[in-house]
Amino acid sequence: MEVSISYKNAFIMVAKAAGKINLETAVEYGMKIKDAIMDFDGELKELILDFSEITFISSIGLKVVLELYKEMEDRDGVVKITGVSDEVKKSFDMVGFDNFIVFE
Repeated sequence: MEVSISYKNAFIMVAKAAGKINLETAVEYGMKIKDAIMDFDGELKELILDFSEITFISSIGLKVVLELYKEMEDRDGVVKITGVSDEVKKSFDMVGFDNFIVFE
């Protein structure tokens, strides 16, 4: 899975991907973002996951997002998910992610 990483400023990273985050792609998706977090120069305070081109997320994908959330929480940062479709948002809502992740 291709994951594009960009930076809004010295505190905000944006990760964008397209397609499905499932058994075949979730680990790669998570590793690419975790590697970018580890390589980040500066004090990362916000991770934005751009889901505008994500069409599906499985339970494995949800686990990866939870791991990213925990990584950012350890850094006193936040995770925001943008551009999420109603269908994909339902997957997050079913397991309560809307209680701790910001959706924009």
